[in-house]
Amino acid sequence: MGFYDGFEKERLLAAHRGWRQVRPENTMSAFEAAVGHFDLVELDIQLSTDGVWVVCHDETLERTTDVERRFPGPLRPRRVMDHSYDELRRLDAGGWFLERDPFGALESGAVQRREIQGILPQRIPTLQDVLHFALRTKMALNIEIKDMPTRPGEEVVKRFLDIFEKNERGQRVLVSSFNHRYLDGLRRNRPDLPLAALVEEVHPLNLEQYLQRLGVEAYHVDQALAASTPVETLAGLGIRCAAYTVNDPAEQRTLYRQGFRAIFSDVPIL
Repeated sequence: MGFYDGFEKERLLAAHRGWRQVRPENTMSAFEAAVGHFDLVELDIQLSTDGVWVVCHDETLERTTDVERRFPGPLRPRRVMDHSYDELRRLDAGGWFLERDPFGALESGAVQRREIQGILPQRIPTLQDVLHFALRTKMALNIEIKDMPTRPGEEVVKRFLDIFEKNERGQRVLVSSFNHRYLDGLRRNRPDLPLAALVEEVHPLNLEQYLQRLGVEAYHVDQALAASTPVETLAGLGIRCAAYTVNDPAEQRTLYRQGFRAIFSDVPIL
């Protein structure tokens, strides 16, 4: 049974970096907030300089942490890959939310400032933290492996499987990446691991044959590519489609009618 086949619902909603409308993205608070409001949680992982899988979307730390205050100095940019896990865990990955209110939740009163202040500081989670969360809450996960061009693909695959297999306890997990070489390596080493190819801007040539050779069971496309995605054809091949990042309910309904199995969203609306 594939990842998407395990859901009873036909139309699934994925929390993009957790419920980032009301909590700082890619933090345990955002993942906890998504429980009961979304069907699965999407998160982004990359490696620290000492090889620990940490949860962070951006290549750099300035946008979502207090790295400039914690480690002042001339170094620019401050990349995740240049810091050890010990350094990363000392950062606050939540305080920025109070200043920027990215979705206007504080301004509108949907979230009170004291709610956010009460959860601070938020630390950058590890992949192990999130796998334990998924086991405890029974929340399905879509783990996106960020492209890390300075590390050999074989090392990325091995390090992921090392930590995943040590913490695998029956959690429902789908692994995705824009780097399809990672997916190919994962398929060859763990043929049973559910995989999804991520794309933006343009579909791969000979799409159906390409995805079959890659061995993925899902195809996740940017919203701009949704209209040109052969959803029904791919479904006939056992490949489910999802679209990101769609926050407008009318657009969500259109994509569901088109046959998309899941929508990645920042807000829990249908």
